[in-house]
Amino acid sequence: MNEPGELEQRLRALFADDRLTVEPADDAAAVIVAGARRRRRRQRALTSAAGAACALAVVSAGLAVVQLRGEHATADLSSRAVSAPTPLASSPVPEPTSSAASSAEQAPVEPSDTEESDLPVPPARPPRHSTPVPTSQPTSKVVAGTLVTADGLGAVKLGMTEKQLTDQGVQLTPVKESGSCTYYDVAGAGVPAATAVVSADKGVVSVKPDGAAHTPEGVGDGSLKDQVTSTYPGTSESSSELVSPTGDQGAYHFTLNSDGAVQGVEVRAKAQDCAG
Repeated sequence: MNEPGELEQRLRALFADDRLTVEPADDAAAVIVAGARRRRRRQRALTSAAGAACALAVVSAGLAVVQLRGEHATADLSSRAVSAPTPLASSPVPEPTSSAASSAEQAPVEPSDTEESDLPVPPARPPRHSTPVPTSQPTSKVVAGTLVTADGLGAVKLGMTEKQLTDQGVQLTPVKESGSCTYYDVAGAGVPAATAVVSADKGVVSVKPDGAAHTPEGVGDGSLKDQVTSTYPGTSESSSELVSPTGDQGAYHFTLNSDGAVQGVEVRAKAQDCAG
């Protein structure tokens, strides 16, 4: 192996050889300058293209926003037109001419700034009141006809004997007899026309006026069953009549017609052996 000094000398001789020298071309400087200019032009073109692309994107986004706002305004205008009340036309409206129609079609529709609260509000219709159905039950007391009380009729009182009746001026006209009881047509001063049933043992046990009658509580001819039962608690129904107790002395007997209304009033003694 050669010594280090000999190797160094050979390398120096090799690098000093003129054959390895590369001479630059005469137009090398111009070529370098031209290449630098081309690179700058490319950079400018790329920068311009990027700016144009950005501007195009901004314009496209703006157009999209404008279009969306236009569609929203049109939909809002349509909904307001539907919700707005249609005015009643008092006279026919003439149809627009062809030129006016074409102008209206060509005119752009601008969104209205009118709020829904500014739209005309139709007047409220007054509520419909249904006609009340009148009830068949009288709301007032019956006062027509003869007054029948719990103890009798005028001068004819329950429990009175035939002698007591005649002493009071009551005229007795026999109608029929049933067992120990006699049916009389009664009349006289202060005595309405009526039929009285007199028992030989218990005296007068029943009195019934010939015409319309009513009780002091206002129940009489024309009163309905509900009015009788509400006026006299404890009322019971027997056949075609209602029996309403009046206390220890007796009870009212209300005869009913086919419609369920009172058509006759009679008062009877509680303890009796012939009436009914």
